[in-house]
Amino acid sequence: MAEVSFIMPIYGVEKYLNKCVDSILVQTFEDFELILVDDGSPDRCGEICDEYAKKDARVKVIHKENAGVSEARNTGIRAAEGKWAYIVDSDDWLEKDALEKMYKAATENDVDCVMSDVLVHNPKQPKRGLLFSQPFVTRDRKTIDSIQKFILCHKYSPYYTNKTLIGFAAPWSKLVRMSVIKDNDVYFDPYVKGRFDDGLWSLHMLDHAKSVCYIQEVTYNYRIVAGSLTHAFKPQALDIIERGFKRTEDWLRETNKDVSFWKAHYGRVCSFLALQLSQYFYNEKNPKTEKEVKQELKETISRDPYKKALKNVELKMLERKHQFVVICARMKLIPLLKFYTKLKAQKQKRL
Repeated sequence: MAEVSFIMPIYGVEKYLNKCVDSILVQTFEDFELILVDDGSPDRCGEICDEYAKKDARVKVIHKENAGVSEARNTGIRAAEGKWAYIVDSDDWLEKDALEKMYKAATENDVDCVMSDVLVHNPKQPKRGLLFSQPFVTRDRKTIDSIQKFILCHKYSPYYTNKTLIGFAAPWSKLVRMSVIKDNDVYFDPYVKGRFDDGLWSLHMLDHAKSVCYIQEVTYNYRIVAGSLTHAFKPQALDIIERGFKRTEDWLRETNKDVSFWKAHYGRVCSFLALQLSQYFYNEKNPKTEKEVKQELKETISRDPYKKALKNVELKMLERKHQFVVICARMKLIPLLKFYTKLKAQKQKRL
């Protein structure tokens, strides 16, 4: 039985797959299995996976009909035999000593979950992110609760840093004890269609993790892909995001979380509303007329969960740009929201 199971869902990443798989097979810590889940990929990904399996006995390949990233990850988890789980995305890659550093931290500190940092590769230049302001090991439930709230809204972090870029909700920033996952049925939720399934999974996992460690080391390289679900214009964006809100609220109720968790959730709703101003409402690919966009935005902020979030969010826990959006939305200043979004888009083009 391998110590660690790498689990990799694969779909339409022929261009990037070799780099990702190669970065795992050259890890300095070698006691692992690599489960490649070909989610009915339409390109050569399935063939590439089979080629790796022929060359390295640690590679296992599962071919399945396409059902989305959540189901692909779940398939990999069910097939995994390792004591630890490391779930990665197939268009990214790992540092050569990533697993060695995370496994060492996990075993030496006897924790259920290790978290680490990421290098974000955008089209211009890589950026180093920090999940937390300092390394730590904790068995304190209040601290772990704060990490959960941080996943919802990052200023709730127990060790806040304004250098956090990405990865706080993602499984690929974490090495997790497999028993925590399998004994508690911590699987990914297909209902949310791949958006915030990471965060929901991490929230559920941390409900059962009794200890967490953070190492301030870059172990993972995250590639920003323009056509990904996270970054591309999607006509159904609001529906997909609201599915994540619904599941989050289900979790808050089922686990009887207190008001501080709800406020963190409201922070996330407001920050995602701000994000959708550019990604959805005023996206240049949005086919709706200016009048239709204005009406849809007005209706959106007048209903839950946005209405409730705008009313109850803690402004001080939001970034300044999101505070501005909340204040404008509360006052129904739709033209100002449009002006702000267009101004921000122009600024980003100049960078």
